[in-house]
This record gives sequence, C-alpha cells and structure tokens, in this order.
Amino acid sequence: MMRHSMLLLACASMTLGAQAKPTLKPADYGKWESVAGARLSPDGEWLAVNINRVNEEHELLVRGGPRDTTYTTPYAPAPSFTGDSRWLSSLVRVSPKERERLEKEKKPVRTSFAARDLRSGTVITLADVSAFAFSPDGRYVALTRYPAEGKRTSDVVVHDLQTGARLLFSAVAEHAWGPVGAMLAFTVNGEGGAGSSIQLFDGAIGATRVLESSPGLYRAISWRPRSSDLAVLRSISEKAFVDTTHAVLAWRNVAQSGAILQSFDPTLTPSGLATTLRIADSRRPQWARDGSALFVGVRERLDTASVPKKSSEKISDVEIWHPNDVRVIPQQRSSEQFDLRATRLAVWSLGAATVRPLTEDRDESATVLEGDAYVTETDRTPYPFGQKFGRRDQDVYVIRVSDGRRTKALEKVRHYFGVDPSGRLLAWFDGKDHWTLDHTTGKRTNLTGTLTAARRADFVNRDDDHPTDVLPSVGAPLWTKDGTRVLVYDQTDIWSLALDGSGGTKLTDGARAGLQHRFVSFAPFTATAAERAVDLGKPLLMSLYGRRTKQSGYAKIDAGRVTRLMLVDASLGALSKADSTERYAYTRQRFDESPNVYVAGADLANAVAKTRTNTFQSEFAWGKAELMDFTSTIGKPLQAILYYPADYTPGKKYPMIVYTYELLTQGFHRYIVPREDDYYNANVFTQHGYFVLMPDIVFRPREPGIATLHAVEPAVRAVIAKGLVDPAKVGHAGHSQGGYEAAYLATHSKLFATAVMGAGISDMISFAGQMHWSSVPEFDHWETGQFRMQVPPWEDMDAMLKNSPINKIHEMPAKSLLIEIGGDDPTVDMRQGVELYNYARRAGKHAVMLLYPGEGHGLGKKENAVDYERRILQWFGHYLKGEPAPQWITDGQTWLDRKRILDANK
Repeated sequence: MMRHSMLLLACASMTLGAQAKPTLKPADYGKWESVAGARLSPDGEWLAVNINRVNEEHELLVRGGPRDTTYTTPYAPAPSFTGDSRWLSSLVRVSPKERERLEKEKKPVRTSFAARDLRSGTVITLADVSAFAFSPDGRYVALTRYPAEGKRTSDVVVHDLQTGARLLFSAVAEHAWGPVGAMLAFTVNGEGGAGSSIQLFDGAIGATRVLESSPGLYRAISWRPRSSDLAVLRSISEKAFVDTTHAVLAWRNVAQSGAILQSFDPTLTPSGLATTLRIADSRRPQWARDGSALFVGVRERLDTASVPKKSSEKISDVEIWHPNDVRVIPQQRSSEQFDLRATRLAVWSLGAATVRPLTEDRDESATVLEGDAYVTETDRTPYPFGQKFGRRDQDVYVIRVSDGRRTKALEKVRHYFGVDPSGRLLAWFDGKDHWTLDHTTGKRTNLTGTLTAARRADFVNRDDDHPTDVLPSVGAPLWTKDGTRVLVYDQTDIWSLALDGSGGTKLTDGARAGLQHRFVSFAPFTATAAERAVDLGKPLLMSLYGRRTKQSGYAKIDAGRVTRLMLVDASLGALSKADSTERYAYTRQRFDESPNVYVAGADLANAVAKTRTNTFQSEFAWGKAELMDFTSTIGKPLQAILYYPADYTPGKKYPMIVYTYELLTQGFHRYIVPREDDYYNANVFTQHGYFVLMPDIVFRPREPGIATLHAVEPAVRAVIAKGLVDPAKVGHAGHSQGGYEAAYLATHSKLFATAVMGAGISDMISFAGQMHWSSVPEFDHWETGQFRMQVPPWEDMDAMLKNSPINKIHEMPAKSLLIEIGGDDPTVDMRQGVELYNYARRAGKHAVMLLYPGEGHGLGKKENAVDYERRILQWFGHYLKGEPAPQWITDGQTWLDRKRILDANK
C-alpha cells in the first residue's frame, strides 16, 4: 500500500513538474525556427542551409571545412557554391524593418550580393544586384545590376574571384555562361536598336569580342551542353507585319577566334520558311546532341491588314462564351501570355537554306526524343468533351525529323509517360496494364499481361479515389540505363519488367512490412529520359515510408540485394547529394523534435546534426502526437493524428478541435512551428488547451459529404471513448474542401458544438455551375476532381441534395457556425459563404461571416491571417471553453464602427 502511494505521489510530482512549464504565447512565436534549402558543396565539405524564423529574422548558416567552421549571413536565401567548392554566394535582402521603411517611403526594395571565400573567410559584396551566376570553372561571377527606370537592359559586372578585378558591361539584355570554362555570351541593346550586338567574354584570356552587330535585337542565347557551340536569335522587323521574326545564328566552337557564323535569315531566303510563319523568340533554340541542328519555335504571322481597325463609335467590351470553347474565356484570359508565346516546333540543320516545321499545333506538347531523329506531339483535339470535363485523353504522333513524316503512334491514351532513353519506346498505362510501343516497328507490348490478375491490380493506384473510367498507375515508370527493363511501382514495391512482355521481377519486399520503396533520384527537374534512367549495375538508394507506421528511412539495393540503412519514427526529408562525392544531407523532424539537418557519408553512415534549431523549446510545455487506428462507419480501416494539449493532465477532460481535409496522417511526424498567420495551426490549438484530431477521409463516388461523416464521426467517438475529451465540447475547422466538410458536419452531425468554415462550398447545386475563376469550370473539378460527384447534377439529384450542407441548414445541430470568405476568391466563389450565411440567418441559426475584401482563397495579407486566427481562437474559446464572447460574436460590428477603426489606423 505504501509503495502504491509513493508511486502515485511520484506520478503527481511529474505531472506538476510538467505543468510548471508555461505554454506558448503569441509573443513567443517570433523566435521559432525552421530549416529550408539545405545543400552541400560539390566536394561535400560544406553545408549551406537557411534558418527561417517566424519574425522574419532569417539567416543563412554555412558550416564545414577542416575546422568545422560556422558562418552566418542575415537575410540571404538561395545560396550557391562554385564548382570548385571554394566560394559561396547569395543575394542578400534588407531586414524586415528596412523593407517596411522603404515600402512606406515608396522606394525600391533591392537585394545586394555577398560571396564568401570558404578558405579564408573573406567576404566580397556589391549593392543593388538582382541576380548572379558563377562560371563553370568557379573563377568568375556575373552580377546583374538593377535596370535604370524605364530601361529593359542592365549593367553586368563580371568579378574575377581570383584577382578581385571587375569588368563592367553596359546595356546588357541577356547573358549566359557557357557550359565549360569561363565564356560569357551576352547581348547588348543599343538605343533604338542601333549598335546592338552579341558579344563573348572569354575568361581564359580575359578578352571580349563582338560576334555580330546589327540594328536588330539579339535574344534567346543557347549553349550546346558540354561544348562551346553557341546559338542566338536576331530580330527582324518588317513593315508588312506587326510581329517580329528572327534570324537564327550559330557558331561551332565559338571559343576559337576564327569560329564561323552559320545563319538562317527567313527574309533573305523566302523559300526557306513559309511567309505565313515566323521564328519566335519565346522558344529558346535547342541544340541537337551532336550540334548538327537547332530546334526552334515558329508561329503564324500577324500582318498589318489583319489587325482590327479603330471604330468610329464606342465599342462594347462584351465577352462571348461559346459551348464549343474547350477552354472557356476565363481560362483563355489567365493563359493569355502563354498563348501569345506558344510555338510549333521546327528544325534547322546548320548551313541549310530551310527551316522545316515539324509539329502542327502550337497549343500541344512537343518533345525532341533522344538521338534527335524523332519528335513527339500530343493531340487533344479529337476529345473535346474529355478536355472540358476532366477525362483528358490524347493521341500521340511521332514525327521524323529528317523529312517531317508524321505517324499516329497512340490513340486515346489517358496516362502517357513519354519515351525511353533510346527515343524508341513510348510508354503508357491503360488502367490495367503497362504498355510500350516501338514506334520504329509499330510493335506493341503488354509488359504486365502475363502476370496474375492480382499482381496486375497492384499497379493500379488504389489510393487515388477520384472517379474515372481509366484507372491511374502508381507513379510513372522508370527505365534502366541499359535499355533492357522498365521499372514500375506498386503500393509498396519496385518491379522490374521485361521489355518483351514475358513478365517481371519484384526487386523489393516492402509489402511484408507495409514499407513503401521508391528510388531516390538526384536528376534535376529538367533532366532528359536518359539522365533519369536507373543503372541497376550500381548501388542505388531508395526511400522508405511506413504506410501504417509513418516511419521513414532509406535503403540500398546493390546487385539485387536490398539493405536497410535506416528506419526511424520520424520524418526524414529528401536527400541532397554532393556533386562529386558520397556525402548526403537530409532533414529529420517529429512533432516534438525540431527539424535539423544531418550530413552523412556513404550508406548514410555516421550522420551528424549540423543545425540545432529551437533549443529553447524545452523551456515550454509541448503536446504530443499520437497515431490512432479506427474503423469508418462502412468498415474501412483508417487512421488519425491525435495531438494532445500542451498542458495535458491525465484524468482531465478537454475540449477538442477536429480538422479535416482528405488524407492527413502522412504528416504525423511534421513539426508544426507556432505562428499567428497560420490560422489552423494545430500546435497553437494545443497550446490553448485543445486536443486536435486529424482523421483521414477516403471517398466513394457521389458521396463527398456522406464519406466525411463515415470517417469523422467514428474517429471522434473513438477519442471520446478514451475519456480524454468532453463530448459536449467538440468543434470543427476546415478550409476549402475542409471548409465544405466543416459546413457539412455542422449541418449533418450531432457531435459538434460549433464549426469554422473557411472558403468552403455550401450549396452543391449552385456551385456545380460555377467557375474556378483562375483555372477551370467547376464541372471539371466537380465530377472527376476533388468533389468526386462522377455525374452532372441532373443524373443524380438525390446525391446532390444528400451531400449539400445548405440542404439541412434549418436542422443544423451545431449551436454556431463561423464562415470565412475572401472577397476575390478565384477558387471557391465567395457567394458560397454568402449563401450559407443568408440561409442560416433565415433559419434562425447563429452564423457569423468574416469577409476579407480583396483576399483570395487563402489570406495573403499577414494582418488578415493574424486577425482570422485570433477570431478562431476567440470563437472556440467561447463555444468550447465557455470564455466570455467578444462583442463581434454577440453583436457583430457596424459598418460605421469598422470604418472608424480603419480611418484611425491609416
């Protein structure tokens, strides 16, 4: 009995000790840190990472070298190392206070340049620099100054990092370092076009020479990879046209002083390009791999006769919306600049007298295949209905570059993945199987057809529950370097498929432990198929993710053998790698563990933390995150994140805020930085004494609201059954899709005392016919997108009504509802919030609406985001904690009172 009493006393002491730590207040948030943009020097000896703070007092942290030296530079995002790892540079922003002062005085806010010699620590700086670029050999850096007012050109300073000498080039419109050595090509625009030129600075000899000069403007510099071949366009104006065509100029091995210019001028060789076409500068010339040709963009000419004439009367500004418009007027308006710059692909063989157009439609996607002998072009025009309403099929054509012969290779494919590294095999998924087509022979191969039905079904992405008549695959396939295999994913594993369709081999065994395996790629986003190809003859890294445990880690596959390198109960960020050595960096975090960057060697061994963020966290009370399993109303196993209050005391019942969207548990280990402008911040909620529940929701067609009930209600009941939460003090918050869910739960569930709906949908019938004003008509998003309604309203009106929050507003069980809308929301029409407010008002329900004028789907102004978060806390504080209600909740705010407050703060 005495031992039991002592144990109770010890537990009580531990609880009191934990409670002695204060919870966070908004004044504490400012110092909170996060990490971003970690990168290693090419030799792997230095790490650069941005330490960002809530109060915007950001800094660049650089650490490494033989003495583990640390340097910091305030307000220096996006650092860059030289290729020899000696220098680190960045643009440097002004402080938040200085920026505020300059903006108040309506003065320009500009960045400066700073570069640090990592051997000596010496720093060089230059004010008023908008961009910088190192030469590949690391000796020079080109610094772009801000243009003078009304000018489109800038001064460019070339700084010699070895000697400190600087060269100034004026009136530069464009510049680019070549891929080898230190050759800087730059274009100079003279006044009125006079004296314009393309010039070359050769850092090897410290000399500059003019490659060509003319009255035309030089644009779109293009270097051939791994060479000194250079191309550029030169503008040509003609009185008969309002647009501009261009000549194509090319130099092979321009580093040689005697490099010969080869050019194509469509005005000098009229037969070389149809007079109805022009060479456009919106597509930068693309070199063939062997340097024998350039691919350029052409588009139709606009002659002076076709330009609308000024009317003698005032004309209407009417917009004509037609049912045959595949892209409706708002889509066309938002893509105007893209449409004006879109081109067809053409080819010019160096020295030839013609430019041959290859593709037919400038709005379609064109790709030059490996080997430069063929080009593919998509064609969506045969399927206008699908393009309008979210079923985007396309044909794929292959065009032979040598003579322009055009062949339809694929017809009506939904999931097309492009071409293999050889430029020969086209790949796609038909909803059941992975396929290839050899466009040189016409042979089609079903890569998975010989596998069992169960195995084939594994390649379908079952996590994607959007309605579709052509199921998607799990990711896109990869190709092996030797061109003999295709690598595809199922939910957990990686498969190697034979190109002859004879079957496949599973390379990993993730299904046994529920571990998802995925190859790690260090190829840049712009990499070609060949550069992205996987070399199975070498050791390869794979990421690991526990689909149920939420663990993460990395493994290695070498000669077919998989070795697990690490697997932790934390979130490990994507790997970054040093260019020339086996050194890696990654971020590790948990809800209760601040993110830090680790650097490790080969096989990710001997990892060392190189940052120490938020060391003061231990001074404050902090909640915990718990992964919770539950079963939906219809028997689906699901999971949820349950965050505990920071001041949690066992045995006490707390209020709870439920936040939903779709799948959220993948963020179980996410560290949540407390801040006031993140208005649904779960950490802030826990600091105010709330449990926070984030359940996963999975959907079935035509049931966006019903599926929400099926998932959320059993999750809430499971928490209540634990005895942690007062069932009378449960609220809900959500935004966009989650805002719709908030409105639906408030009007259809008896578990919620109150709800907060941010930018949500309330009326299924009216919203189906509205617009995503920034992108597409709502029916696209409505049937096959996020709302998953599958059919138009008139085909299932019963489903429309059953899933519409507004349909049950008069029976709303929740005591209150807070509605937030942005006055210029381009995604969810603000009238959805207004409708719900008016319906609730007419039904005698307590619904308060917050309208933020000029705001979009999210609140972009910091003062508005902070205001909304504070009002959410006041709302939940009153309805879930019984705190006194502010006047805006009980009585609102008159227009005159609002105006007086705004006038007083001008």
